[in-house]
Amino acid sequence: MADKFNKLMLVGDSMIEFFDWQGRFPGREVLNLGRSGESVEELRSRAAAIVENHEAPDLVLIMIGTNNVAMENFNFQGAYADILATFKNAYPETVLTVNSLLPMKLNYLAPDTVARVNSSLQSLAAAAGARYLDVWAAVVDSDGAPLADILEDEVHLTSRGYEVWGDRLERFLES
Repeated sequence: MADKFNKLMLVGDSMIEFFDWQGRFPGREVLNLGRSGESVEELRSRAAAIVENHEAPDLVLIMIGTNNVAMENFNFQGAYADILATFKNAYPETVLTVNSLLPMKLNYLAPDTVARVNSSLQSLAAAAGARYLDVWAAVVDSDGAPLADILEDEVHLTSRGYEVWGDRLERFLES
């Protein structure tokens, strides 16, 4: 285990909240600040309170945007940039990491929607001096469709989906 990342802060929506990250990373201190139903704008509203109430972790992982995309709200880059700036300014020594969005099977979304949003998130991360964790590529097939055992409904992950994500995050922490 890399000593560099002993204290992790995970923020975002239900994709964060609904998993036992501490159980997945028992040798690390993990703060799960996920909130079911949260949008990018809502996380922006509580980001200042997060940094005021929590000391700097070694890594902040941000996983937000699922609910925006599900509501066909794609104009959240400014709010996302504000979130990144809030964490970067408050925790200058912390590794700030943007997690890719995960696949969704919502029939009203174009098949390449999440891939396009992830491209935008990757650019936002680079502009903010943050890292980008691409979990998307590990949970979709060559056509960008979710692997058969990844989603329990149209949006939320199965235990297998979380296993893949946890493995990707672990490799990221150790690299």
